[in-house]
Amino acid sequence: MERSQNERLWMIGGGLVAFVAILIGWFFFISPQRSDTDSVNGQADSARAQNAALQLRITQLKAENSKLPTYKAQLAAAQLALPGTSGLSDFVRTVQSIGSATQTDVSSLAISTPTTSTPAAPVAAATGSAGQPGASTPTSGAATTAPGTGAAAAPTASVYALAITAQASGTPAALNRFLAQLQSVQPRAVLITGLNEGSGAAPGAKATTATTTLQLTMQAFVAPSIPVPGAQLGTTPK
Repeated sequence: MERSQNERLWMIGGGLVAFVAILIGWFFFISPQRSDTDSVNGQADSARAQNAALQLRITQLKAENSKLPTYKAQLAAAQLALPGTSGLSDFVRTVQSIGSATQTDVSSLAISTPTTSTPAAPVAAATGSAGQPGASTPTSGAATTAPGTGAAAAPTASVYALAITAQASGTPAALNRFLAQLQSVQPRAVLITGLNEGSGAAPGAKATTATTTLQLTMQAFVAPSIPVPGAQLGTTPK
């Protein structure tokens, strides 16, 4: 009877030792490993999410890259519509070519002094020693002093409008074709600001009873990449 009780005590003690060993193993080995495993799994999930986002971005970039020729064509068209130089010689030849194609006689073209269409970036007025305004604001395109440096800052380029007047004669149908091509077919952006209609042919043109003469006032625009004096843009082409 006493031996059987000792065996039970040993069994209970062994069970307690085994339970304590399991607890020790859980807290010192298994639990940290599970924590590390959860952390690694979380990092893996985050990496997969980032990879999915990057893959989506790559797909979008590939789609945009496939449209690169279209974007280049649009850029080229925009540069032709708003060039960086006056291009007056080419424009005059284009107008004359449109006149020939539409059976319209363009008898004269005159180009006025360019004017600034958009102002340069605003510049703060200079102040005197007492902090009161002591100098006028520099005009558009003039060199200004950079704040705190004392050095002259580069002038800001502007968009210039070239005022052009022309006289065109022809039948009403021919003049309609001429105006349509002037505004929509030739690449240069042109804004017609005035139309004065009168009967009769222009001087030197062949007159007919159906001939109408139009006095056109229009503007072509120039956006120089660097500031230049406006007078240089309005040089009459040869």
